[in-house]
Amino acid sequence: MPADFLKSERRWIVIIPVAIIVVSVVVWFVTRETLPKTIRIATAQDGGLYHEFGEALQKSLEERTGRKVELIQTEGSVENAKLLREGEADVAIVQGGSSSFDDLSVIAPLYPEVVHILARSNLSLDSVADLKSHRVVFGPSGSGMRASAERLLEHYGILGEVTDSSDVYFKGLLEREGVDGAIVTTGFMNSDLQGALSTGEFKLLPIESAEAVATKDPFFQVSRIPRGLYREGNSIPPKDVPTVSTMAFLVVQDDESELLIRAVMEAIYDEGLEMEFPTLVSRNDVLSRSPVALHAESRGFFNPPDRIGQLAKVVETLAAFKELSIALVAGLYLVWKRRKSQREVEESEYVQMQKDHLDSFLEKTLEIERAQMDTVNVDELQGFLDQVTEIKLEALTQLTHEELRSDQAFSIFILQCGNLISKIQMKILNCPSP
Repeated sequence: MPADFLKSERRWIVIIPVAIIVVSVVVWFVTRETLPKTIRIATAQDGGLYHEFGEALQKSLEERTGRKVELIQTEGSVENAKLLREGEADVAIVQGGSSSFDDLSVIAPLYPEVVHILARSNLSLDSVADLKSHRVVFGPSGSGMRASAERLLEHYGILGEVTDSSDVYFKGLLEREGVDGAIVTTGFMNSDLQGALSTGEFKLLPIESAEAVATKDPFFQVSRIPRGLYREGNSIPPKDVPTVSTMAFLVVQDDESELLIRAVMEAIYDEGLEMEFPTLVSRNDVLSRSPVALHAESRGFFNPPDRIGQLAKVVETLAAFKELSIALVAGLYLVWKRRKSQREVEESEYVQMQKDHLDSFLEKTLEIERAQMDTVNVDELQGFLDQVTEIKLEALTQLTHEELRSDQAFSIFILQCGNLISKIQMKILNCPSP
């Protein structure tokens, strides 16, 4: 085979493994987990508990990661889930039952969100059913507050008979004449809620059928608002108020980076945000109090003694390495197999090309052999001798350049040329002089 071809083979033997290694490194670099430059958290309107918690998480997360954390103010849970699905947020606070979690992952239950039913103190309103035909604030569209209000009124069969006063946050309740009450689902000690109740213009209505509501709706649980929670002296409320509650969840996309999830968990529970938010579900109670399954990374964080998750990750890493190794070996084998097949084809074509080339030389010498037999003319014979000599020299030159192979066929051809040259020379010597 030509030297250039052999050099090409040697180059490929070096290039292929190097290329595979380079590609593997590039793939690892591109696919490795890193925190986003800006972490976006969807909360709610300024002043609400979602936003307050978001601000505390923002500060903690920025200090731990060195990344910029952006709070996205929204109308609430429904919009937050939508932003997650659209990739416009990395983390979101979503109220249980306000949106489907089918394509999202819960990483932590945060705190109970209790349904507070407020009514004007000067009105004869004593139960949820009494809200019929009255103007009530449900909360902004896209909020979990509105979603839970509608689910509650639907249970009582009066959803279409309670007038939704406006698409607003309940904070503006005091400023609106003709508004008789509000259904507010929020964590205990919401500053806006406390402000409204402290005026004495509103009272809290009980949900007497709380157990029935919780039985029918998996995201609702039986709860109560303790006596004196919002004011001890001249207690607000004056007695325990039966109600229902749901849970505020911290939610991400299913394929969110495990690195980000762990960073968020550490920012909440390792930095002691439980001290700032007393109703925050404690680290030890998260797994038992979450009504929905948590992301695998979260489960590992909240249950450190259980190393199954970590072991699974190690096994997964080893399996991935094994698969990569097998893929590399298989790739090398396939490349070698392909190159071998190509080499065989090229060699076969090369041999056939040489044979055809040599056959053309043989055919020329045979023509000269036949032609010289029919002449005794010295000049013609000398011309045949020159042609044979030239053909022989050309063949030897091509042999030097590896365009012809030094095999048995070539040796026979050279021998034939030599015999023919001798034959013509003898014939010239024996020809009579003119």
